[in-house]
Amino acid sequence: MMYFMSNLDQNHRYRQRMLFAAALVGLGLLFVAFLTAGGATAKAQPAAEMAADGQERALGEEDRLALSEASAYLTSLESMQGDFLQVGPDGSVAEGRFYLRRPGKLRFEYEPPENLLVVADGTWVAVKDSSAAAQRYPIASTPLSLILGKNVDLAEEARVLNVEEQPGSLLVTLADRSGEAPGQITLIFDRPKMQLRQWVVTDVQGLQTTVALRNVETGIRADNSLFVLRDDQRPDIGSR
Repeated sequence: MMYFMSNLDQNHRYRQRMLFAAALVGLGLLFVAFLTAGGATAKAQPAAEMAADGQERALGEEDRLALSEASAYLTSLESMQGDFLQVGPDGSVAEGRFYLRRPGKLRFEYEPPENLLVVADGTWVAVKDSSAAAQRYPIASTPLSLILGKNVDLAEEARVLNVEEQPGSLLVTLADRSGEAPGQITLIFDRPKMQLRQWVVTDVQGLQTTVALRNVETGIRADNSLFVLRDDQRPDIGSR
């Protein structure tokens, strides 16, 4: 019985990891950071209230200005690295390390027991579990190019469902314009300095996954080897 329950738990954790990674790849928005203690607080609206009809919002002048600021910030962001914290819809928590080098490159490596690795090398994005072969997707065929491309234009390239200013924060809810990637994502930026600090992914069932970044450093150019994933490479988390 204990063996059976252990297998059920492992299968559940595996599904959660792979579904989350697929959501990140599909929405193309692998980003966000932790709301620091004592900093501004912002909460994404509940799924039922957040762009419930899934319709693109008619943007006003203030909305376009806010989106332009966010796009300019992402475009100017050449490199970033730090730690991340992920909270799943069932309350499960995973942690790890991330690296970003625009244009085109990123790496999310999960700490044990997850052993999940997500790598974009400028052409492909790969999702690798220690017990399975890597799954690869062309970056150009996914909305991931939205933030990894040379120039970012959220208003033009994403379907904008909501733009909301809160004290000390800007919340932007986006969906894939092509309609091929289900779900939506809410990006939370700190104001007034415009820094991305948190994101909440909502799937088609209304389940939410939150990812936060901590100990973030910018301007540090990560080594090219971090953005290479060969088919026979297994994630060796924490060795770098």
